[in-house]
Amino acid sequence: MEELRAGVEPSGFSDLSEIKVAICYLLSFCKLPLSKEQIFDILDLNGLVNYFYFSQALEELLKNKQVKKIDGYYSPEESGLEAAQTLKGTLAGNIRELLAKSATSYGKRIDFEKWHCIKTKREKIGYTITCEIADDDLELMKISLFVPEKDMLNMIKKRFEEEPEEIYKRIVNILTDEDFE
Repeated sequence: MEELRAGVEPSGFSDLSEIKVAICYLLSFCKLPLSKEQIFDILDLNGLVNYFYFSQALEELLKNKQVKKIDGYYSPEESGLEAAQTLKGTLAGNIRELLAKSATSYGKRIDFEKWHCIKTKREKIGYTITCEIADDDLELMKISLFVPEKDMLNMIKKRFEEEPEEIYKRIVNILTDEDFE
């Protein structure tokens, strides 16, 4: 039992059946196939699971045909969806909420990384930050700024991570003197 808890927060999972229910619940919540690393990252965002036991639980779900693996991505089988629906009540409400928030947050981070890029470079004095927005093969915006201090660099980086589309709209509005929606 102590090994199962290694590296896991007190509110995390304490047995394999809980981990299996959490995996099925997460896969049914996300509605998209996830890689093993993505599933673990979401569960691990809040220290809910030990990697060794997570891997064991996922393998058991595969063996029992509750999840399927196609091209390295996992999705629930019908029996896994049924298990998630039937047993989700065995997960504490705060854990279900934590899983939903973690999955949503993780999805936003993946989307951000897919369409947005932030690069920073230390200069002799100060820093250069480059912020990019792309859509498939089209580069919509790429802007590089010099900033004298690391605090300013971090402020720009944080703001771009939070509102990249709003920054894009404002730049277009300023440059065209028109409201761009």
